[in-house]
Formats: sequence, structure tokens, C-alpha cells
Amino acid sequence: MGRNRRIGYLSPSQRGARHDKRLCDQRQIISYIPPKVLLLGDSAFQGWCHPGLGLPVKGSKKHPLTDEQRQWNTLLASQRVVVEHCIGGMKRYNAVAGVYRNRRPKTDDRFHLLAAGLWHFALN
Repeated sequence: MGRNRRIGYLSPSQRGARHDKRLCDQRQIISYIPPKVLLLGDSAFQGWCHPGLGLPVKGSKKHPLTDEQRQWNTLLASQRVVVEHCIGGMKRYNAVAGVYRNRRPKTDDRFHLLAAGLWHFALN
């Protein structure tokens, strides 16, 4: 149970509101991921060219979803819930959830790393 709820990557934090895809594009994170790995994302990551990128399928009134597309969306949603639970597990430690006001460089990243380690410890 705990193995699929582990946090595999923590990116360096940034000040202010930034979109995840823009930060990933700047750091070229997608180039470090092997092509055989299945990536699950939401519609914000549609511009990525990765052979294993799985995105939800959207339907409309004129073109409703097929049963296979509904099953695919259900699979993606179930995996995203696991990811959100991991993030929530880290945020239980208020050092990660609150606004960090200290000006020392990289201290907020250390808090994130410490919270991820505590989350992994709690899984065991």
C-alpha cells in the first residue's frame, strides 16, 4: 500500500504564483523521464510531447464518451487521488502548508524535503 504513495520528486520552490507546466518546461524535467514511463496528467499538460503521457478524454453533447474512454478517465482519476493524498500527507506538517516568511535561501526546500521524509516514515 505505501509503495505507490511515495513522493518521487520534489522540485525547487519558487516565489509567487507559477503554473506547474511552465516550471517543468523551464527546468526541462520531461527530458529526464524515460519514454517507457507512463505519465498521468491533467489538461494543463496537453502541450507535452511524451510517448507515455496519459491525459483524460473530454466529451461533449455531440460526441459523448465511449465506455473505454470512461474507464480510462476513471483510471486516471483514481491515480490522481493517490497523488493528492500524498500532497495532503505532506501538508499535514504545517511547515509545508503555511506561508513561509523566512528569507534564508533554500530553507523552504529543506522543509519540503523534511515533510516528504516524515510522510515516508508515516507510511512505514
